Amino acid sequence: MRKVPPFFLAAATTVLVFLIALLSASAQWRPVKTGILFGISGIALVENSLDEMGCPPGTCFVIVHDNKIESDGRIAILTVRGQDSLDYLPLQWPDGEEWPIDLEAIALVPGTQDSAFMAVTSFGRVYYFTLDSTGTIQLRQIFSLPDLPENTNLEGFDLHLINGQLLAVWGHRGSPDDSGVLYWGWFDWNGYQISGQGSAVITVPWPEEDVRHISDIKVNNAGILYITSSRDPGDDGPFDSAVYAAGLFSMNGNAIEFRPASSLAPLYRINGHKIEALEFLPGLSGGKIFGTDDENQGSSIYINR
Repeated sequence: MRKVPPFFLAAATTVLVFLIALLSASAQWRPVKTGILFGISGIALVENSLDEMGCPPGTCFVIVHDNKIESDGRIAILTVRGQDSLDYLPLQWPDGEEWPIDLEAIALVPGTQDSAFMAVTSFGRVYYFTLDSTGTIQLRQIFSLPDLPENTNLEGFDLHLINGQLLAVWGHRGSPDDSGVLYWGWFDWNGYQISGQGSAVITVPWPEEDVRHISDIKVNNAGILYITSSRDPGDDGPFDSAVYAAGLFSMNGNAIEFRPASSLAPLYRINGHKIEALEFLPGLSGGKIFGTDDENQGSSIYINR
């Protein structure tokens, strides 16, 4: 893979800061559900059609909730219809299977024929599942992320296909007194194991108060890592969020290499919402969808095409 010059990220960031600042000023947030049980803590695109659910590809998303009581919802399908209409359909967790506690992220599994996803809890438990055409969850495997330090609190996870290998990337959220930490490693289908390849400290300049340095992560097709960060003083807010291009994953010979951005400047600054979910939209426009966990205020999405 051709290396991207170090100045590329800095130049791209400067342009995006200007353009996206303009977009943020006119952002139209669309409410999804009210109440603390319906915050969106992760989102992933459904690439394949779920015909029996009336869910064309590219219009539906799997979202996760960070609930902890067994009877409360964990996973739902969010269908975006036009500019105004949203459909929310809760999915049933399979009977007799281990219940996830505190789901904080979800990623589409690239390179598979099925609608396959991995959802991750705050303490690193991974639930690999597929969806059939009716939206039924088929739980395939449960495993854990490797070598997590004590007091790790994860809020981001993604999967990126590079040179035919599946790279897993996950992030510890951090706090005002604790930096965020990014981890990455190769996923091996034999035994459902991830071999850690490296880590990097992530500290964002904004929000300044009550900060979670990493509230979600996604890697685009070019290997650029995007992170969201948030201000979270409690269930009633006030909330703020930012989005950053934090670095680049690429191959250096046979090894995966992460090069952090030379400086972090927000691509988006969002007041009044706690973004915990980020996903890329299909197509060449580079669009994104953001989902919020605004605690007692419920959840909203914003689509930027």
